[in-house]
Amino acid sequence: MSQVHMPKEYKTEIINGNKILMMSPAFSNHNSVKNVILRIFGVYLKGNICMPFGDGEKLVLEEGGYVIPDFFVLCDRSKRRKDGVYGAPDLVVEVLSLSTREYDRGAKKDLYESSGVKEYWLIEPDLRIIETYILIEGRYKLNGVYGIPDELESEEDKAKIAQEFTVGIFPELSIKLEEVFEYVVNW
Repeated sequence: MSQVHMPKEYKTEIINGNKILMMSPAFSNHNSVKNVILRIFGVYLKGNICMPFGDGEKLVLEEGGYVIPDFFVLCDRSKRRKDGVYGAPDLVVEVLSLSTREYDRGAKKDLYESSGVKEYWLIEPDLRIIETYILIEGRYKLNGVYGIPDELESEEDKAKIAQEFTVGIFPELSIKLEEVFEYVVNW
C-alpha cells in the first residue's frame, strides 16, 4: 500500500510588524470545535448587524501586521474590506493546539486586549474546556472557565461544574458545552 502525502499548508500571521509565524494545519478536534462555534453564531446572528467570521479571515489590528483568528464576531461593518477586517472585532475565539497554545495565551491575547476586543475565548478541545475573558478598563479579566466533567468524577463534583454559559456581548445567547464538544474524539 502506498503512502499518501498530504501537502503542507500554512497560514501566516504578523505581529509587531515583523514577526512572521507559520501556523500548522488544524486537526480534527480543532476543526470540529471551530465549525460548531461558527454554526452556533451563524444561526444566532442571522439577520443581525453583527457578522460571524470563520477561520481564514485576515484581521488587521496594528500597522504592518495581521492575524487570522479561528473565529470572530464583528458588529461594526465599517471595519470590513475586501481583503479583511481592519479594527477590533467584538469577540475573538482561538481553539488551542499544542503548536499554538503559548502564542494564543501570550502575544495574540495581548494584541486583542490592547486593540480593544471586548471578549476573548480560549478553547481546549482535547480537555473540553472553554475560558472566557471580558475586557474591563482596557484589561482582560477572566470571566469564567467551563468544562465537561470527566467520566471518573463523582456525581456531586459533576454537578458543581458549569456546562453552559452566556456570551458576554450577547447575554441572551447560551452556549452548551455538550454541543461545542459534540464531535471531539479522545482517540
